[in-house]
Amino acid sequence: MRRVAANKVYFSPSNYYRNHILEIYGKKVVNHYELKDELELTEWLGGIIIIAGEKAIAQFVDDIKQATFLPSHIDEILHYIYTSPKTTSEEGNVGNQMMALHISGIDISTGKILDKTTPLPLVSPIL
Repeated sequence: MRRVAANKVYFSPSNYYRNHILEIYGKKVVNHYELKDELELTEWLGGIIIIAGEKAIAQFVDDIKQATFLPSHIDEILHYIYTSPKTTSEEGNVGNQMMALHISGIDISTGKILDKTTPLPLVSPIL
C-alpha cells in the first residue's frame, strides 16, 4: 500500500480537504482521511491532488505540456478540469474512470501558480 499526503485534496471545486491522506493499493485509492499525526511510510507530496475523470485530466496534462493552457490560479485549473465536456457529457463518462492528479508549484494560501505547473497522474482508477 502507498500512502500520500498533500496540502489539499479536491473532489470537486467546492469539496476539498486540507492536509489530507490518500491510501493507494495497487492502482486504486481505497481510503482517504485527515492528516492528524505523522504516519510512517507516508509520502508528503505537498501541493494539491485533484480527483477527476481520467479523460479530463489527460486533456489537461496534454494542454499544459503543449502550453495551450497556462493557468495563473488554482481556480482556473479546477474550472478547466471539472467543467470539461469530457466529464460532463454522457458519452464522455463511458469508460471515464477517476484519477488522482498531483500538482505542485502552487501557493496554497493564495491559490496562485508560482511556476510552470507539472501535473503528475498518481493512480487510476479510483474507487
